[in-house]
Amino acid sequence: MNDESTVHHEAAFRPRARLISILGEHLISDQAVGLVELVKNAYDADATEVEVQILDLGQPETTAVVISDNGSGMTVDDVRTKWLSPAVDHKERDKRENRRTPLGRLPIGEKGVGRFAVHQLGRRLEMITRVAGQPEVVVAIDWDRFDADDAYLDNVPVTISVREPHRFAGDRTGTVMRVGGTRASWAPKLLKKVHRTLRRLQSPLAEEKQRFRVRLRCPEFPEFEAIDPTDILPMAHYEFRALVQETGKCDVEYVCRHPAVAGREVPESDVDLVPLARDDLQSDVPACGPFWLNFYVWDRSKDNLQASGVSRNELDALCGVSLFRDGLRILPYGEPGDDWLLLDQERIQAPADRIGNNQIIGLVQFDQAANLQLRDKTNREGLIENDAFLDLRALVRAAMRQFLKYWRNDRPPARESTRAPKTGTIQGTRTVARALKDTARDDVAVDVPAWVVPGGPGEVSLPAAPGPDGGDEVQVVTQRRALEILLQHIDGTEQSIRDRDRRLDILLQLAGTGLAAERVVHEFGRHVVAASESIGVLRKLASRDEYARAAVGVLDASIETLRSEFRVLAPYEMMGRTERARPVSMHGLARLAIELNSGALSTARAEGTVLGEDWNLRTRPTPVLQMLDNVVHNACTWLVGMPEDAPRRVAVVLVPGMSRVLVVDSGPGIDAEAAPHVFEPFFSMKAGGKGLGLYISSELAVRLGGVLRLAGDEEREDVPDWATGAAFVLEFDPGSRANKNSEGNA
Repeated sequence: MNDESTVHHEAAFRPRARLISILGEHLISDQAVGLVELVKNAYDADATEVEVQILDLGQPETTAVVISDNGSGMTVDDVRTKWLSPAVDHKERDKRENRRTPLGRLPIGEKGVGRFAVHQLGRRLEMITRVAGQPEVVVAIDWDRFDADDAYLDNVPVTISVREPHRFAGDRTGTVMRVGGTRASWAPKLLKKVHRTLRRLQSPLAEEKQRFRVRLRCPEFPEFEAIDPTDILPMAHYEFRALVQETGKCDVEYVCRHPAVAGREVPESDVDLVPLARDDLQSDVPACGPFWLNFYVWDRSKDNLQASGVSRNELDALCGVSLFRDGLRILPYGEPGDDWLLLDQERIQAPADRIGNNQIIGLVQFDQAANLQLRDKTNREGLIENDAFLDLRALVRAAMRQFLKYWRNDRPPARESTRAPKTGTIQGTRTVARALKDTARDDVAVDVPAWVVPGGPGEVSLPAAPGPDGGDEVQVVTQRRALEILLQHIDGTEQSIRDRDRRLDILLQLAGTGLAAERVVHEFGRHVVAASESIGVLRKLASRDEYARAAVGVLDASIETLRSEFRVLAPYEMMGRTERARPVSMHGLARLAIELNSGALSTARAEGTVLGEDWNLRTRPTPVLQMLDNVVHNACTWLVGMPEDAPRRVAVVLVPGMSRVLVVDSGPGIDAEAAPHVFEPFFSMKAGGKGLGLYISSELAVRLGGVLRLAGDEEREDVPDWATGAAFVLEFDPGSRANKNSEGNA
């Protein structure tokens, strides 16, 4: 309530001068980031050339950093109202209204805090700047004056002088900043980081790099001055290119030029990344705009890198997947230790089936005019992780899975182990073969079976001799080449053993999780029974109390609901025990598999049905249910991304005369590149997929004397017309069928 005796005062924020120091330290993380910010400011000023000089590195007090450009410069009014006004929004307004510079650029900056990069670099600043037709403006700042405890920001003067052009004589324009009294010693480690950062600042593919060049001068360490973009990209063993539209669809090109395998090029049009990214997208339609991506991937084995003319040091300096806006890089994406696409995290789980950041130079590029929602964090450590950024990352990860689909078909035998050789081991055999290779001859012919020679007829180096009567087809190679082939097969065998051990470790972890789930199901059932019995007692005691009767009724309904929800998990309680084979209704198992996936079907807005006549199989029901459950669940996952007007159906089709069950759907299907790998462990095209469901299911089928495979054209004759997507066949030995057919089936 108002009181006439109350006195009102008006006040305003009055920041201390040390706020400049705080902002400089917290918004700009280090000198490399600070330099990048100043180079980006030159880009916004329409500069075509920027030179960074780092001079007199003996002591921080004598070290100077000089950044000069030939941009449009600033007037006195610009310095006062823009450069000296933190958080000014003129660049953001230019973006929103699509106001471009004379060179057609939209500003990179937007938050008006990039000038604090100067504070991060040193204690003293002299800035000289000039606009065409105007005098030079000189600004001198002693940043230490802002650190006084009793100083307010508006009480620390900044000296601005106007003079006849001296630094920018004639028609020249631009800005020069000389920063002295650096805050840290410019040790070789820091110079190396600055060199790496500036070298990777511009996309090597951007057209803008022809009109914007950055140079680095460091007379005391000239080895760091070469920052031209990399020229090793055409030497990549694998290349993948895509232009991704705002809808998530793209045209892709894949190229394999690995020296140890046959090269090939695969163009593919109208690839839809949305179904591959479904679980990672924030909504049905991506919130980001269009973008380009290029993946350049290497096999890091020493011999294959040397064959392509690339060193590991060169690859280490440039590897990682970087993000570019209008041709300029956004930090920290692609920096060492930055795993924004989770490549290293996923590779730990399946080293032989994934690629890591140290194998790839990735370029993800977008125009900010079409992606205004992709905005910088204030601290310059990446983009704000809003829906647009999360969807961009999801689509790039989906594109990576698309690349892996091709890559798996073109991988050579893995590189050799580095463990010490031991007598009687594969390593020992390799050592002997290498010793023989050193003395082998190139003019002595050796007959080897043709099937063991990589590359086929192209390997022949001497006139071929006819194969022995009745024997396998042979191929003639030199003695030295025969030993090289032997070494390749040894490497492949050893890698297979290592991969098997890694996969076994992961499968054992999953088995432990499954046992824990079994225990939960068992204990839940036991406690539900006990709770139901106790409710019966409570019902008698509460017969005379209306509120107690109501409470018991709620408990009874809740327990019954939980009992119903967990009923479908009862078969899994047998997992891990010695379940006996018995006649089982295939219709009953099929219905239960559909019921298990009722939630997934609902999410996909799909219909699940069982078609065909029932038949009995003498088997252990739990693993059969597990197989059907897994394949039905996969179908539901892929149906989620189908167009709204497309049919969404899953069916389990029973074919009693052939002892066969088919699981079919109306989804996108499985393309030819992925088909050979769907039953391999750790292969998955789904976002976050482990790639183990179909592998485990196929192993279960073999243990039951059956087979799980993709359907051929003949099997598809038994499915409905709408089933144009994936089709899996679970087939059993006809001798395992029970005598009865459908009599007495549930």
